[in-house]
Amino acid sequence: MTFFIYFCYMKIRSFFYLLSSVLIGITMLTACGRDNTISETKKTDSTSQNVSEELKQLDAQLLEQPDNADLYHKRAKYYFDKKKYNESFGDITKAMKIDSSKAGYYSTLSDLYFVTNQTGNAKMALEKCINLDNKNVDAMLKLAELYLYVRKNEQSMKYINMALKVNQYNAKAYFMKGMNYKELKDTAKAISSMQTAVEQDQQYYNAYIQLGILCAAKKNPLAIQYYKNAIRIDENSTEAWYNLGKCYQDMGEWTNALETYTNLIQMDQGSKNAHYNIGVIHLVNFKKYDLAISHFTEAMRIDPKYVQAYYGRGVCYQSKRDIKNAAIDFQACLDIDPKFEPAQIALKELSGSK
Repeated sequence: MTFFIYFCYMKIRSFFYLLSSVLIGITMLTACGRDNTISETKKTDSTSQNVSEELKQLDAQLLEQPDNADLYHKRAKYYFDKKKYNESFGDITKAMKIDSSKAGYYSTLSDLYFVTNQTGNAKMALEKCINLDNKNVDAMLKLAELYLYVRKNEQSMKYINMALKVNQYNAKAYFMKGMNYKELKDTAKAISSMQTAVEQDQQYYNAYIQLGILCAAKKNPLAIQYYKNAIRIDENSTEAWYNLGKCYQDMGEWTNALETYTNLIQMDQGSKNAHYNIGVIHLVNFKKYDLAISHFTEAMRIDPKYVQAYYGRGVCYQSKRDIKNAAIDFQACLDIDPKFEPAQIALKELSGSK
């Protein structure tokens, strides 16, 4: 969901280390001088078969304006979007050599540090960005998100509140506040913050998903509407469709659950969990064992090590008094996971019934 979820917090280093790192990069990347930079650009153009028009225009502009920091910054962002991080680092370094006073440059630099797992440097770049522009809400919220995922909620809230002082209507700030409260197990405040987020932005997909999760955990039927709102925004979201189906299932609305899971399978034939849950509903609630078997079998086809599906199918066979096939499936569970206790118990029961 979010930009910083895959990264952990590194030890904070001083701002002077950040500047020295940047300057070292500048020295290495520009040691051959501006003429070499231009020639490298020409070389890249000549060897690339599919250079985009946007990149061609930027290259052409830089040939005419080799001292234009903003153009280097634009090309750095272009490379970043294309996941060409080495090239992006090179261009942002050149931009900062020409002009190190632009807050936006440090924001882009922080993005590069994050995706290359240099989280400590990213934090310092964001702090420098805010020092240069004390109204930079984007940088504040990136720092807030970083602190959230290392569970430093007090610091995260600090930057969220800073952002809200600049813009009290910022939907992402309220979303981040909700995520902090969720982490702190304060469900009521988490829901309230998420509701404020969607009041500010009625197209905020992630906020609707979180509202659904929070309400579903409390068996609150509002969860259904929140998931439907998420689907309204992204009708192809397998996440939202699955969550809606599971919500119906947990609330005992079996027919709605089956219909929702069926819609999901039409979009994503590889949804093993949807097949499994359909199997469970047919087995437990409708006693339609053959239908349940077909869905458990499909879940196993998608994931041959889906131990719960083997167990579900075994229970179906057991319910049909097909002891042989039930034993085969329960044993398959133990072949996959020797410590799977339900299958151990089921096999003992089958042995005792013989």
